Amino acid sequence: MELNNTFKLTNENGDEITYVGLSVVENPENGQRYLIYTEAENAKEQTGKQIDLYACMYGKENGRIVLDPITTEKEKTLIRTFIEKNLKVA
Repeated sequence: MELNNTFKLTNENGDEITYVGLSVVENPENGQRYLIYTEAENAKEQTGKQIDLYACMYGKENGRIVLDPITTEKEKTLIRTFIEKNLKVA
């Protein structure tokens, strides 16, 4: 399975991890966009394994993609609701 939409982040231990973007969600109230993603290795799994999903605010500044943490409970609820309704694992 070839993965598109991959990107790398460095964790607090200095390890570089490859992630894959699964979906972008837009808040209809303010237009803020959120990226839902998981580790690329998790996305390669076929079935039967629970995977961790992550989410962050997603935007562009000066032509670069910027990822920022989600800070409010309202935003967290928006993302949780989207995941429950729209992302199904086969």
